[in-house]
Amino acid sequence: MSAEGERSRRTALRWTVLGFAALTILFSGTFPPFANPNELSRIEMVVAAADLSTFAIDPVLHRLGDHEDKSIADGKTYSNKAPGLALAAIPVYRLLRAALPSPSRPSEPIVPILRFLTVSLVCALALARLGRRLSAQANPAVAPLIVAAVAFGTPFLFYGRSFFAHAWTAALLFLSWDLLRVCEERRAIRRMGLWVVAAGFLAGWAVISEYSLAPVALLLCLRAAAHRTWRTAGFFGFGAAIALAILAVYNAICFGSPWVLSSAREAYPAYNQLSAQGLFGFGPPSARIAAAYLFHPARGILLFSPFLLWSIPGFLRWWRSRENRPDCAFCLAGTSLFFVVMTGYPNWHGGWSLGNRYLLPVVFFPALAIGYALATPLSRGLFAASVVLAAATHLVLTSSWPYFPENVPWPAATGSGWFLARGWIAPGLWDGIPGGAGLALAIAALAVAVPLVLALRCAAPTSPRPAVAALLGLAPLVALLLRPPELTFDGRLWRAAIYGSYSGRDAERSELRAVALSAATPEEQRRAMGAWRAYGPR
Repeated sequence: MSAEGERSRRTALRWTVLGFAALTILFSGTFPPFANPNELSRIEMVVAAADLSTFAIDPVLHRLGDHEDKSIADGKTYSNKAPGLALAAIPVYRLLRAALPSPSRPSEPIVPILRFLTVSLVCALALARLGRRLSAQANPAVAPLIVAAVAFGTPFLFYGRSFFAHAWTAALLFLSWDLLRVCEERRAIRRMGLWVVAAGFLAGWAVISEYSLAPVALLLCLRAAAHRTWRTAGFFGFGAAIALAILAVYNAICFGSPWVLSSAREAYPAYNQLSAQGLFGFGPPSARIAAAYLFHPARGILLFSPFLLWSIPGFLRWWRSRENRPDCAFCLAGTSLFFVVMTGYPNWHGGWSLGNRYLLPVVFFPALAIGYALATPLSRGLFAASVVLAAATHLVLTSSWPYFPENVPWPAATGSGWFLARGWIAPGLWDGIPGGAGLALAIAALAVAVPLVLALRCAAPTSPRPAVAALLGLAPLVALLLRPPELTFDGRLWRAAIYGSYSGRDAERSELRAVALSAATPEEQRRAMGAWRAYGPR
């Protein structure tokens, strides 16, 4: 690559990371008065531990809000989430408390600042390191486009600005692998044993943040011994064991035994029944769930992020290239094994969520393979079109209410587009500023568009040309927005109820009333009455 091309590549990568960071700052990730139980459960644990020196969240439930994501032990209430993210956030929260008051609501400034300093910064660092790794491959010119695809064309964009653990663990796993590679490249395992321990600790912390990642972490430990350096695997395993020991202490304090997880003490009956099935809620792999993960119109990863298809030929060509085969084997095995394991989870759709959040933790590993599949102008042109489609889709999805049930297919058009047409923009720094909503959308669009334009220039030549590829990518989304599919009665009822309850733009619930009055069967009328009682005007 020429010196000018190298400068362009670095500039594009820098703007991608900055654009991602800007979006995590611009939007708060909260939708008051709604508080997502997944996030709220962790936030309450942080506040209780830092302010009241207890992991029990009973003292803060009345202040921050009750929810179903909790566990009960010895008459006390705890978060039912794996504790890794909350434990990491406690010292950050303590520092913030030196200048900010304890929150009385989940939307107060200390909460999004805490999220940014824990989840968002780690995610941005992982994107920067991904760019460095891709730039060291045989086709570095496509590195900015692949990084932009992960940053803007997957749920990583939204969960990187939320207090969920999915993007956080994706970043931790990748940084663990990256740190291991740094040690190997410097051929200084003996002198850098502490850094290998740190790599293992990151992988272990990912596991205690999302228990389902244990098989991937185990494969990463085996990867540490790929060059017959069992000393490296020992160091790595020791680091992971430190994180697991912290989990054991937490479990002993909260649930009376180091071997009892929070999921075994679920307070919500439906969750308790789910976790009691199979192995911690996981059963045998299911072809039906596998197909839903890939193609469901409300969750399908290949519909939301079609550029990931290029990882299939990418892995094949990576292996044939004989370049870093241990890494190729780990990335392919880790991604495949995690996918198979997750197909055994009955709650595959994740409730109200944006896209496919359960598969997000391994998103960096197929991304490492994609560059090997982009050797020709045609492959780069088609890939560019798919990246533009994915990025534009997620820009629309994250610009308004982001939590959709599985009965709202094609949510960018049937949900987000519908909300945006009625002026409902995701809350953020612009709140209270006249004309701030339009300004926020413009900044968000630029934060995505500028890195994509720079990345497309780096990837040239493409066939079709970058401008044409971008138009081809935008065309399906524009068509869906102009002619969105018709929702079922339940989907329309849910959409109207959410809009009336949380947008602040329909106090009289006129949208909900219109849908309720359209009920055509006794069953629809029954559901309409239930929705009106739950979400009607107070």
